[in-house]
Amino acid sequence: MAVGFFWRMVRIVAMGKWVLVVDDDEDIRNVVVEMLRGAGYTATAAPGGAAALRAMGEGAPALVLSDIQMRGMDGRELLARTRQLLGPSMPPFVFMTGLATELADTGEVVLTKPYDLDQLLQAVGHHC
Repeated sequence: MAVGFFWRMVRIVAMGKWVLVVDDDEDIRNVVVEMLRGAGYTATAAPGGAAALRAMGEGAPALVLSDIQMRGMDGRELLARTRQLLGPSMPPFVFMTGLATELADTGEVVLTKPYDLDQLLQAVGHHC
């Protein structure tokens, strides 16, 4: 399969799907949002759990891509509060972490930092 064809297909599949990126590290947040937008997703950023919950109060994204270790509300608490807020319409979560995967015991998909664009798009594409 030609590389150009692959990326065109990723963009077609991704069009219009909202991914909420939650990370207290502004640089990581911005890079991930730009990578997702470049692949055709509608990606928005939240600097932490409280901001993410406010954004989801207006509607559920197709996916939440969240760091686990954050100041204030961590990713585990965000997951629990999202379940309370959205119930059965809760989106899937993919966690990004620098923790060892066995320490990221959330029951959700975990991307271990550092990850590359292909790993990110594969995880997001699987859930969107």
